[in-house]
Amino acid sequence: MLNKEDYEILKESFIDSQRLFDKLNRVSDQAKEIEYDESGLFLEDEETLERHWLKLSSKIVDVLSVSLKDYNIELLKNKSIEERKLTFNLVKGDESSKIYVDYSENGALSISQLS
Repeated sequence: MLNKEDYEILKESFIDSQRLFDKLNRVSDQAKEIEYDESGLFLEDEETLERHWLKLSSKIVDVLSVSLKDYNIELLKNKSIEERKLTFNLVKGDESSKIYVDYSENGALSISQLS
């Protein structure tokens, strides 16, 4: 479990990354709108969106790792880029925390800490 000070740092880091979360939300919107047909053209669009999603989420992890230097940060893979949440494992020594960030609403984040 993150202590109060580290949680505030985490929260500020996510607030600083709000524009990246909003871009992730747009990528999810675009992924949802892909027209799936028999031509296979959608596959190229999907791969492009997945690369964009990975780049944006990696930037969020980079910002967070600068803020929480003492933590090893792992971003868990979503089943689909249409999911509008990121799941992080944060490890410091023998302490571990799982953080969920729901970015489904532009301009707002919902942060949950499970462990």
